[in-house]
Amino acid sequence: MVLGVIVNVLSFSHPHVASLFMEGLWGFPDDRLGVNKKRWDRLEVGAPILIYGEYRGVRGIWLYGEVADKFVSRAPVSYWVKDPTGYPYQIRIRFKFPSSKIDRKVLDDVIPIEKDELASVYGIRMFRARADRWSLIIFGDTKQRGVTYSYNLFKNVLDEFITRNRVIKVDRPDHEKIKEMIYEIGIIQGRNPAREYPIENKRIDVVWRRTPRSVPSVVFEVQLGGNLQEALSKLKHAHDLWNSIPVLITTSSQVDEARKWIEGSFHEVKEVFRVIPWEDIKSYYDVKRKVKEIEMKLKIA
Repeated sequence: MVLGVIVNVLSFSHPHVASLFMEGLWGFPDDRLGVNKKRWDRLEVGAPILIYGEYRGVRGIWLYGEVADKFVSRAPVSYWVKDPTGYPYQIRIRFKFPSSKIDRKVLDDVIPIEKDELASVYGIRMFRARADRWSLIIFGDTKQRGVTYSYNLFKNVLDEFITRNRVIKVDRPDHEKIKEMIYEIGIIQGRNPAREYPIENKRIDVVWRRTPRSVPSVVFEVQLGGNLQEALSKLKHAHDLWNSIPVLITTSSQVDEARKWIEGSFHEVKEVFRVIPWEDIKSYYDVKRKVKEIEMKLKIA
């Protein structure tokens, strides 16, 4: 079962958060109804995790990592001065962003997903409350005990957090970076992107969809050298199967060759094909990021 996690630590100035900064350690208390235990039971090692709290007056998601370990311990934790044994359901977190080693200073460069966004844009009910509380939220199969929201919702939040905080820099053709730019443009556009999308026994580099469950409406193959015919064949098959718009991303030197293939072997669908040099994708990505930054500053995104 695919799982995602949001942990609310209340404030990054709270003394307990020292355990997070120093050891990646966090714990959850016993409670009368056993809610924390039910949710903690669902945690899986390797699950992506987002950390929510208040920093410099802004409440939101500031950190991203994965669950490195989970265990029950009633041994005292020195950082938790007021109740060192009161949080027995514990996890260790391996941080990925802003860096593998974190402290309060690294938060200065983070663009958080703020509380109001989590409530209004993503519909996470607990963030509608005026006051925050320490909590653990599990995303996955909502039919399972202890799971509150769907994994797709978590993925949308995680994708947005990464997209607004990561700038992909490309100064030469790079297959994986160009794929990531297309994926992140899809996030900014609200196009429900997916990487390595299966098509029979092959995979399409990136697809955009109208909804998370719909078939791809736009399909992208990045081919920076080698066999253009194979890439075009895959795109044509996607068009035949889903009526998708097929887009080939290639080098400027291969654009003419790709168009010759389309005029010849793929002439029956030549009107639907798009052939784009990778530099145009880079320009598209840079413009989209700039617009998004302005919209976020104006709070109209």
